[in-house]
Amino acid sequence: MGEPHESRIYSDLAHLYDSVFGRAFVDHEHEVLESLPFRPGHRVLEVGVGTGISLDAYPPYVHVTGVDPSAKMLAHAIDKTRENGWGHIDLREGDALELDFPDNSFDWVTSFHVMTVVPDARQMFAEMVRVCKPGGRIVVVSHFASAKPLLYLLGTIVNPVTKMLGWTTRLRWPDVLNGQKIKVERHERFSRWSVHYVVVARKEA
Repeated sequence: MGEPHESRIYSDLAHLYDSVFGRAFVDHEHEVLESLPFRPGHRVLEVGVGTGISLDAYPPYVHVTGVDPSAKMLAHAIDKTRENGWGHIDLREGDALELDFPDNSFDWVTSFHVMTVVPDARQMFAEMVRVCKPGGRIVVVSHFASAKPLLYLLGTIVNPVTKMLGWTTRLRWPDVLNGQKIKVERHERFSRWSVHYVVVARKEA
């Protein structure tokens, strides 16, 4: 089995993604997006847009660009934009580790449940920071490994299985965020028992 991002879930099983994984993720993504202070004319980049389960939560007065490396998953997202007439959304293939946009291009850069899938989460986050405007914000929802040694050990034990399914359980948030040119404004779990965190960070001027 290759890296998590090469899992069949992100290609051959794209048509099942919404029903299998979307149900577990969509509420978190919508909750976060609806809490963000978007303003008319803001430019937003979503990295790893997948099948587009988050797209209906963006307000129509912002321009959203979504990128994903899986053509099959992206096709489902494109179908949604056409069916709903979302003219404010543009979707294209793209690599999270080498975003094809100039520095300082977007007011907001978002990503949901992608950090544990890519082979280099720190590089992905650095790219998100690079294309974000100074003073803009980067928003991430992801699973991060526990800082508690026993729980981290348990995550390590199950990691070979989760990698086969498409993600790692060994990613720790300091390995991604520390040393980046950001100020973290929000970093918390969705609930006491949740394994998913939301991170909102402002890019330093």
